[in-house]
Amino acid sequence: MDSRELLRVVFPDVEMERELVPDIRYLRELRGLTLKEVPLKDEPVYYMYRSLYIDEDREIFEGNKIRHDITVIPPKSIEGEFIKTAGHFHPLRNEKETYPEYYEVLKGEALYLLQKNNGQGDVEEVIFIKAQAGDKVFVPPNYGHITINCSEETLVMANLVEANFKSLYEPIAKKKGPAYFCIRANEGVEFIFNENYTNRVEPKVVSAQDWEDPIEVERGKRLYEMYVEDPGLFEFLK
Repeated sequence: MDSRELLRVVFPDVEMERELVPDIRYLRELRGLTLKEVPLKDEPVYYMYRSLYIDEDREIFEGNKIRHDITVIPPKSIEGEFIKTAGHFHPLRNEKETYPEYYEVLKGEALYLLQKNNGQGDVEEVIFIKAQAGDKVFVPPNYGHITINCSEETLVMANLVEANFKSLYEPIAKKKGPAYFCIRANEGVEFIFNENYTNRVEPKVVSAQDWEDPIEVERGKRLYEMYVEDPGLFEFLK
């Protein structure tokens, strides 16, 4: 997906000409995070565009220390496992809670894996959230998360997140992946438990429509628009 096409997906009502340069996640960087071993190849698997704004909106986001990012995940599988992001947790923002994050699917379909760990790094809860274009998915405090593209279409998603913290990849990397791997099966997706975890929990599967939002969202209005109109609504992200 070139810059012009991506900008049309992200900002459909604005004519914008800009050359976008992504951060690229390569296949070799998923090594140790998948069910089966992946080759050490410099093959791009997904693309991240940090701090993407319409020029006149930049100060609204940067002044409030909120980042609007875009991730593009083309369809692919690795030894039968659907392509996914590396996955991470967020650092603490106070004594009890980590920073949350808000996602929106702009194009394609996403399967969000939300995982809560205990103090020993073992899994306590796993939730899979199915989302389609237009759906918004809130990642609450204290959940690690991974995005999976289980479809045959390129996934484009946006996220709003506090701008300054650094994601924590170690908790998932230490266990050689999330609590479950998502494998292509005859009927769609099969969940395979990661045996590096000692606590086997049954995953919950819900639709984005049934997942609770922290604010009232208007169907058809994007998170980006909502933020520009009223940044104060999103104070919960800080």
